[in-house]
Amino acid sequence: MEYVILKQEKALKGRILSILILAFSVFYAFQTSVPIYSRIFMLLIALGMFGFSISYKINLDFNNQKLFSIFGVVLIKTKLKLEFPDYISVFSTSFKLDNEWGAVSAIGTQEKHDKTVVRFFTGNRYATLYRSASYQKALDKAKALHTMLSIEIYEADKS
Repeated sequence: MEYVILKQEKALKGRILSILILAFSVFYAFQTSVPIYSRIFMLLIALGMFGFSISYKINLDFNNQKLFSIFGVVLIKTKLKLEFPDYISVFSTSFKLDNEWGAVSAIGTQEKHDKTVVRFFTGNRYATLYRSASYQKALDKAKALHTMLSIEIYEADKS
């Protein structure tokens, strides 16, 4: 295995907002009084927002990348700066996110999520690589990283 892809989940409010904008742009596309190029442009922007995702690509040589994609097609690759970890940790936790600015704050100012996370630990520092509602998905990603990098996994939620 040469690399592991860790696709980041969109926040619930971001998904809701992108669906609303997509629905509006589809409705807007069927308006006959508006020039066709503006309808197509609006629809393309909405589709881009709807299909946008961020992934982390962890490589065997640890030359890691952050991938920006639309519907799985990588548009931009940037370097992902991570220290080589001492161990990988998989555990369940609650996240509380504050949205006090922008259009997302109109939907609500706080979100709370129960997720399972995969983190790289180096000394007392960590980097969160993956969040999932499914413990098994997170564990599968951690096992793939363990196999590729030969790093120990600590499971806090082991039964």
